[in-house]
Amino acid sequence: MTILDQHILNKVRDRLGADRLETAIVYMDSEPKRAGERVSVTDNVIDMPWDGYIVFIDLEPKANWGHACEYLAIRLNGDEVIELAAQMPPFLKAETSAFRLLWRGPLAPEWAVAV
Repeated sequence: MTILDQHILNKVRDRLGADRLETAIVYMDSEPKRAGERVSVTDNVIDMPWDGYIVFIDLEPKANWGHACEYLAIRLNGDEVIELAAQMPPFLKAETSAFRLLWRGPLAPEWAVAV
């Protein structure tokens, strides 16, 4: 895991808590977002106020699509995080996704990881 990956995962852990992270699967958009960029995530838009990364968290990886999940916009050089509750993953609308696996909790099934 890179230093950047660990920084992002620490921010996710701070938001979710270690217990919830045990059962979650976390994906990180590998393309950094710039301040002022409008980022579409499912049917929502995040206006990035600073440089950072978008993270998708599958909170119920054993469920089918259309269940509780979250998006986080995480500031690259700071502590700020924007949270967006959602119901759909980023993988449905794009033919190719820039999201990659960052973390699979030990209680999350391996078969549920989107590839």
